[in-house]
Amino acid sequence: MNVKKRRGSVIIVVLVLITLASLLLGRFMEDNSLELAIATREADRRRLRADAQSELELALAVIAEIRSIDLNKIHAPAQGYDDPHAYAGFPARDGLEVKFDYEDETAKLPLSVLSKNDIIQLLYSLGMEQRDAERAADAIVAWQSKSYESIEEEAADAAYQRSTLSFRPARRPIRSFEEFRSIGVAKELFFDEQGHPTPIFLAFKDCVSLYTFPQANINTASDAVLLSQGLDENQVNLIRERQAEIGKRIVGTPPYFRVTSEVRQLVGGGVNMAKFDDEVILMWVRVTVKEGLSKCRVSALVAIREDVAYPSAAANPDTDPSIGLSRTGTTAAAKTTGTSTAVPRSTTTNTSPYLTPGIEAPATLGQSTMSGRVASKTIAYPFQILAWEEDNGAPPAPKPPDDSAAPAPTPTEPSATSAPRATKPLTK
Repeated sequence: MNVKKRRGSVIIVVLVLITLASLLLGRFMEDNSLELAIATREADRRRLRADAQSELELALAVIAEIRSIDLNKIHAPAQGYDDPHAYAGFPARDGLEVKFDYEDETAKLPLSVLSKNDIIQLLYSLGMEQRDAERAADAIVAWQSKSYESIEEEAADAAYQRSTLSFRPARRPIRSFEEFRSIGVAKELFFDEQGHPTPIFLAFKDCVSLYTFPQANINTASDAVLLSQGLDENQVNLIRERQAEIGKRIVGTPPYFRVTSEVRQLVGGGVNMAKFDDEVILMWVRVTVKEGLSKCRVSALVAIREDVAYPSAAANPDTDPSIGLSRTGTTAAAKTTGTSTAVPRSTTTNTSPYLTPGIEAPATLGQSTMSGRVASKTIAYPFQILAWEEDNGAPPAPKPPDDSAAPAPTPTEPSATSAPRATKPLTK
């Protein structure tokens, strides 16, 4: 009897040990599976990032070749760089989905060179009341100019000094749209009580650029930008109709304006086209690659030409005498002034010749030889990349339960991209 009891106890102990071993083995497999999934995801991310950078280089190469062929100008994606793979004649690698998007920064007006009247016309064309547009434009010009002080009490130097945290106007071109939160008058018209941007401000951001360049591109400029520069609705409609018809009537005619004289002939005389040109100077190139559930997007702000600048940081007004303000007492339109940092030339001699952020130069750079010659450290890159963004994809949004199918919310505010109204002459 005792022998049978001992045998039963041994069996129970063995079963308990097997159970514990199974639990530990299951936990070990779970941990390893999680680590393997993380490692796999990281490998996929690195591979897709490399794919996205390669696709971006392909797009830049196609743009550079088209530009060298077509009178050294880039006009619009319809010029041929909308599908770089089709132009180059080879597809993306198997299993990879690629999407190219282009956003012409020169479709906007450079804010740093707009006069007070230009800003008034732009704000009015976006739907702002003329008196509010005049007050906001006055405050914006005073914030940027070294020699003009706002006639509005809320945007005067004394108002900034009386604030809870006293400060001074920048006295240089605006470097960030967040600066508008500090500009008197403008902050009340561009942001609501909760600090959210108003539709007017969102539309204003779509029409102006913080970069400085000679002229806006007539091929990609929005209706609001055209209206703000003196064109009426009929003239804008003529331009849109011609853009829709170009390329359909005559074989080989490009679907964009190649010279601004075409626009002048179309809309008639008396229109000031000084702020418009027919080519892209600065644009965002965005490449999205997807493989399975993994996705990566890279965006590069590419300067097609070298005459692009970005406002430099402001000097210390306590140590730099040039920041002083001389009140003029006049309300006439004043152009903004300030210093800008010019884009360096395309040929770079930096330690790392790679302009793609995150890619480091090999340790043997400049040490390899071919036929007894040392490899050069200089690369003649066709364009300058001024900004870089990466997005490896956010997790998908959770789906609502089947029993809580809530209707889509109805907008309560007008859209920021709603059709602008026609401009009228400024009242004195």
